[in-house]
Amino acid sequence: MPLFSILQVGGLQTNCYIIKSDDSNECAVIDPGGEPQRVIDEVRSAELELKYILCTHGHPDHTGGVKLLQEELGGDLYLAFSDIKYSAQPPGWLVAALDGFTPPPEPATKLNSAVSVQLGSSDILFLRTPGHTPGSTCFLFEEMVFTGDTLFKESIGRHDLPGGDGKQELESIRDKLLVLPDQTPVLPGHGPSTTIAAEKASNPFLAELL
Repeated sequence: MPLFSILQVGGLQTNCYIIKSDDSNECAVIDPGGEPQRVIDEVRSAELELKYILCTHGHPDHTGGVKLLQEELGGDLYLAFSDIKYSAQPPGWLVAALDGFTPPPEPATKLNSAVSVQLGSSDILFLRTPGHTPGSTCFLFEEMVFTGDTLFKESIGRHDLPGGDGKQELESIRDKLLVLPDQTPVLPGHGPSTTIAAEKASNPFLAELL
């Protein structure tokens, strides 16, 4: 089962996903935004090998658990260099809400220079989707797309924060996400999952793109 587990972590209830290869015990963790010990316990209890930590963008509610997770279990971190600054000094109220927040280390590999990584015999494809932040990236794995805060069920990510660009965000959604097959499951950074078809049909923010 490629989607092994979903944990809602931290005060902002970020969706932290654990995905695994069907043909090995390798796994990747997407957006460990808080409560890192919960994530560590989940990986260890399933006897999985953490190969990658993938952050859709640099906001602290998506990166706050990276440091401890990597220290305990290893794994290569992929996070856009342009987004690291958003986790460096977040507001105090946000740190208090995240439960276990620590600024993430610098990734060893520049996400913007990579196209994909391999998990078992399957590829995780990186889709550049700037707009919510300059470095926002979605991850396509086994016909599922993990969209972070770019695309939600019947909504899109806010773009009024530093580095946000609403026009660019809509262009990213149009060019990188809406071209995926209609049946593609969309697993966002917050809230319930959806599909590309459902968002084409009912997402009011996308009406001008269709």
